[in-house]
Formats: sequence, structure tokens, C-alpha cells
Amino acid sequence: MNPELNLIQKIQLALASFPLHLLAALPQTARLKLGQTIGRGVGILIRKRRHIMVHNLTLAFPKQSHDWRQTVIRQHLERLGEDAMESFWGWYGNTRRPPEHTVMGAEHIEAALARGQGVILNAGHFTPGDFAVYLAAQHWPIHAVYRPNNNPVIDELINHGRRKHVIQLIDRENTRGMIRILRQGGILWTAADQSYHGKQSAYLPFFNIKCATSTAIPAMARMGNAVVLPFYVRREGGRYQIVIHAPLEHLPSGDDVADTARLVTVLEAEIRTEPSAYLWGHRRYKNLAPKDFAGETAKDADSNFTKN
Repeated sequence: MNPELNLIQKIQLALASFPLHLLAALPQTARLKLGQTIGRGVGILIRKRRHIMVHNLTLAFPKQSHDWRQTVIRQHLERLGEDAMESFWGWYGNTRRPPEHTVMGAEHIEAALARGQGVILNAGHFTPGDFAVYLAAQHWPIHAVYRPNNNPVIDELINHGRRKHVIQLIDRENTRGMIRILRQGGILWTAADQSYHGKQSAYLPFFNIKCATSTAIPAMARMGNAVVLPFYVRREGGRYQIVIHAPLEHLPSGDDVADTARLVTVLEAEIRTEPSAYLWGHRRYKNLAPKDFAGETAKDADSNFTKN
């Protein structure tokens, strides 16, 4: 437990974690069924977030119908609830026996480790979320990048479970720490696919729409002498598949923008495999390239969207 929590916060943590322990004790079939039901129910309440999902899917898949997008959103909400329940199990359940799963591409990690080279598992924001980290940690020593929650009680509620499986949780702002891990031959799990408009970013196509994208992954690989392996977890029913792609040739090349564009192409291909698994509720298109949104500036496009 975080020693910096005061007595009130510790009581709040105990009260918040109690129902998660109960949910984690359910059999997997019951967990998934309950999660699906909760996901459908939550979908009725989050009208603004559903609007963001429709907006994103319309831009990413303009040729698809309104009914197709609504089906993807319904399936996404159900998956989100299911995988949230799986995350609770990973944090607070009896995890000595992981659920049935297979691994495709483990040889790419093993080859890098045999060379003494660090590995960046370049994931994305899909519904398995934390559970993807749990599964990876069943096979390799994982250092997981995360964003600390502003609420210390919620932060500890989540990280208490995460720390059971990973070697280390590392703040996403701690770039030096990440590079140190990679130089020491460690494995870093991270997901840098959400909107990022900062110093280390570029406007890159995401489903043919240029939007602000972090270029940190190839930069870290270059500075940490690491290999970048696209990493995804798929689920069908109660079975999982870890998918580790081969490293892209000549990456890092020294051109971080071009390298990131290639990684985004791999991400898009994974999203197309199962669109409902991606987190469309994030405002991925909030920072668009100038004149890339039907002749509007990025600022105008985002302003118009926010008003809708």
C-alpha cells in the first residue's frame, strides 16, 4: 500500500477494493457475462462519450453505414465491460492459473533478449487494457508505462493490483527511466497511440486523417538501443491470443516521423481486425493538421466538434 495515504484515504481504499474482490472471485464465464451487461447499461448513460465514438468512427470509416457504426459501438461497450471485469480479476483475483491463451511471435522477444537488447512492446489502447499487461507478465519480466491518476486512492486501487505482476510501474513522463531500462536489456510495455500534441509529435495519418501523434517510440528505441515489437492481445470468448509482430525493418531509422507512421500502419491493421476492440471513446482527432479537416483548421474543427 502507498505509505503516503492518510487514514481517511486508506479507509476509502478498503471500501472501494471490497466489491472488486467480490467481482474477481466470480468464475470467468460469470465475470464476462456480468461485464457485458454492465457495458450495455453504461452505454445508455454516457451520451457525450457515445457521440465521440460516432465522430471517430465516422472519420476513420467514412464508407461504413450508420448502422455499422452503431453495431461497433454496442459491441465495443460490451467488450469494455467484459475486459474491465477481467482486469479486476487480474488485480484482485486468484491469478495463479492464467486463462487459456496462446502466444504468437514469442521468438521475436527471445531473439532480442538473447542479444542483450532491450524491447519496447508497442501496444495500443484496446479493451483488454490492463489484462494485456497481466498476460505479458506471465511470460516475461515487464516494466509497464502508465499515467498516474490524479486521485491517490484510485491510483492505489489500480496500482496495487498491477504491482503484483510487473517488475516496475514507470510514469509516462519518466523518459530517462525508460531509456535506462532499455539499455539494461529490459522489456518496456507502453501504448503511445492516443492524441499527443507536444514537442515530440507530428501530424500523421490515422485512417487517412492527419492528427497529432507521439513520435516517442522510435526515439526511445534509438536512445535505448532497443527493438520495437508491435504487441496486441485479442480475445474470443474466454480465450486470449498474444500477438507479437516481427520488428519492422530498419526501425529505428533515425527518422522518427517516418518510423512512427509505419507503426501507425501496423496499428490500423490490428484495429481493422476487430474495430470494436479499440477505444473509440478517446478524442483521437482533437488535434488535426491545419486544413486537413474539410478545409478547416485543426482548431476550428475541434471547436465545432466540441459544440455538437
